[in-house]
Amino acid sequence: MHRPFLLAALLIPSLVLAQDKPEDWPEGSAMNTGLTANVRFEKADKELNVTYQRILKNLPADQNDDYPRKTLITAQREWVKYRDASCDLVGEISGGVRMWKSAYNSICRADMTEERTKELVKLFEDSGN
Repeated sequence: MHRPFLLAALLIPSLVLAQDKPEDWPEGSAMNTGLTANVRFEKADKELNVTYQRILKNLPADQNDDYPRKTLITAQREWVKYRDASCDLVGEISGGVRMWKSAYNSICRADMTEERTKELVKLFEDSGN
C-alpha cells in the first residue's frame, strides 16, 4: 500500500533535478532566472579568478614593509565573504518564495563578481601596477 507513494517520492526529485538548464524552465520563472544567474556567476567567477591570478603573478614580491601581494590576497578573501553575506541579505529581503530569494541571491553574486573584476583591472592593470 505504501509502495506507490514511495516510488513517486523517489521519482519526482529526479525529474526536477533533470531540469537543470535555464531553457528547461519557463522564461521569467524563478528557476529560469536563478539558473541563468548561476551561469552568469560561473562565467564571472572564472573571469575574476583569471584576472586575480594574473595580477598576483605580476605584482612584485613582498618586501619588509611593502606587502602588495599579501594585501591583495587578504582583500580578496574578505571581499568574497562580503559578497556572499551581502547577497544572502539581498536574497532574503528581496521578497518572494524561497526560489525567488535564491534567484535574487544568484543575480547579486553574478553582478558583484563582474564588478569586482572591473575594479581589479582598474586598480592594477589600467594603472600600470
